[in-house]
Amino acid sequence: MVKVTMKYKITINLVAWIIGALLLIPLLALVMASIRPFSEVVTGWWKLSNAHFTLENYIDVIGRGFSRHVLNSIIIAVFATVLPLLIAGMAAYGFTSFSFPIKTMIFLTLVAIQVVPQQAVIIPLLKLFRDLGFYNHFYGIILVHSAFALPWTIFFLRSFFMTIPKDYEEAAKIDGLSDTMIYFKIILPIALPAIISVAVVQFIFVWQDLFFAITLLRPENWPASAGITRFVSRYNPNWGQLTAAGVLTILVPIVVYIALQKYYMKGVSGGIKG
Repeated sequence: MVKVTMKYKITINLVAWIIGALLLIPLLALVMASIRPFSEVVTGWWKLSNAHFTLENYIDVIGRGFSRHVLNSIIIAVFATVLPLLIAGMAAYGFTSFSFPIKTMIFLTLVAIQVVPQQAVIIPLLKLFRDLGFYNHFYGIILVHSAFALPWTIFFLRSFFMTIPKDYEEAAKIDGLSDTMIYFKIILPIALPAIISVAVVQFIFVWQDLFFAITLLRPENWPASAGITRFVSRYNPNWGQLTAAGVLTILVPIVVYIALQKYYMKGVSGGIKG
């Protein structure tokens, strides 16, 4: 085993703190631009002498209905996260615990589907939506996000489920539990960190989506990622309102990540040990 010296630990932590501070600079600039007059921002947002802070930009943004776009994002992101997880968890368990014909072929097909870009399917998808009446409805875009999420979520959860010792399932079967009960009472509690990790990633993927949002929904139903474009103008953009809308847009994903950070780190760090 390689012995880690105190000097090495200090160096690694120092480098990590420096990188973290550098990554926070754009976020700090965004926040400062949203709470200060534009005339002060253009002369240097980092200059705090004679600075004037105001929430006027946030009041204007909310007054223009941006809170509705944030609510749309929450609705779409929550359902487009829960739905694929419900399906992917059971599918991943099936791939790890059962044998059936062409199982390998189906799994390889799922892996291959992951490389299909969104742009490649948008034209037939839009035509299908119009024919089925899914256009400009939340359930339509939720189904699309869920479909694109299934391949990688099944792949991720299958990899985690394979690290769970089979002794748990065998002991449960001896106790008389069915496969369904084993999944819900044994596998799911053990795999909770991995499931939450997938949920966080999927939630952020859906939250930041712009392509499907502006294609499959009309402006009144746009999520925040698309609604923020209402504050963009070719000749005279309102930078104060634009940055305020940007802060409101990233606020929810940050809160979600902070709240679930402990489980997220457990999930991405590996499977079951011992």
